[in-house]
Amino acid sequence: MNAQHYPVRIERDAAGRYLATCRDVPEALTDGAERDEAKTEMADALMVALEGYRLDGRPLPSASRPEPGEVLIRVKAD
Repeated sequence: MNAQHYPVRIERDAAGRYLATCRDVPEALTDGAERDEAKTEMADALMVALEGYRLDGRPLPSASRPEPGEVLIRVKAD
């Protein structure tokens, strides 16, 4: 089983929660009360979004290089 590492931006929103977004997979969007929670939730959100790509017959997006301030989230790929 292969793994991809997608760059993710985690920023605090106006309500004080941590919003996680991925520019390579814009369908994956989540948040958490804590930064670590947002990272964990983003791993799940990426898996669900990528499964949607598979079911739709779309190619999986390639992971781009991380930009300053982004963290890498590991996603298992079949």
